[in-house]
Amino acid sequence: MKWAPISACLGWILMCGIAGLAMGQGKSSTQSFRRSVQAEQVNSPADVHITPSTMKAGETSMEIGGDRWLARGYDLKTLISQIYDMDSRRIDYAEDGSGNALYDVNLTLADDVDDDGMQRMLKDALEKKFRLTITSESRAMDVYVLTAPNGPGSALHRHGTGAMTKLAAGDAEDFGLEAGQQITYEGRDCTGKSSANGIAASAGTISEFRRTLEPDLDRLLVDETNLRGNYDFKIGNYANQQELFKLLHEQLGIMVTAAQRKVTMLTVRPTQVMQAAM
Repeated sequence: MKWAPISACLGWILMCGIAGLAMGQGKSSTQSFRRSVQAEQVNSPADVHITPSTMKAGETSMEIGGDRWLARGYDLKTLISQIYDMDSRRIDYAEDGSGNALYDVNLTLADDVDDDGMQRMLKDALEKKFRLTITSESRAMDVYVLTAPNGPGSALHRHGTGAMTKLAAGDAEDFGLEAGQQITYEGRDCTGKSSANGIAASAGTISEFRRTLEPDLDRLLVDETNLRGNYDFKIGNYANQQELFKLLHEQLGIMVTAAQRKVTMLTVRPTQVMQAAM
């Protein structure tokens, strides 16, 4: 499971102005990442506390590590989106009138746990707390498809080749980055429009980049580039979605095409409804 709001994916930190936004809602988001043992190896039982939020309206916070998952000020659908690192449009959630309720989630463990184990514990806690059944299915949808017909573009460099060694230090400062951060949007338009003063990445995968871009687009995004491994890149500012697509093509060699594909969706239903349907 890659953790990320709008996604800040594993090691990908998304910034809006000075404050980080979690799924476009919050004013701060702090994330650190450690993973080691599986959930079954944790010495203490998982105790997930889910309570009505104590945050002010419009404020959220999140802290994620191998031994903790803390989120405050989120509605249920967004919590599911965060836990599964999935765009909220990929979640089919039958509203029951309580969709505006906000919650705080606190999971703290004595040991680090791996991604799948953390996700499983949080999923089980949500299903039990709210009497839900969360399942995945494949549906045909209108999407954008990423392809790289001619391979990586001139500005897309394999991490470790030395082509962008300054990104972690000197060049990072140009984008407001701290050394060691892997992706940042600088000067993002917080009105929700697809614009930014640039994107810089270090050691990121195209899959992670897809998850980071997807929430800002008017369709879901599917990766068919077949570009494996980790990459460094930096692209300039863009004012809208079309300009972003042009930069991706010209600088990274990545084309964005409208198409229809089957995508994985999460179906969230009250448990009794799912049982009656079986």
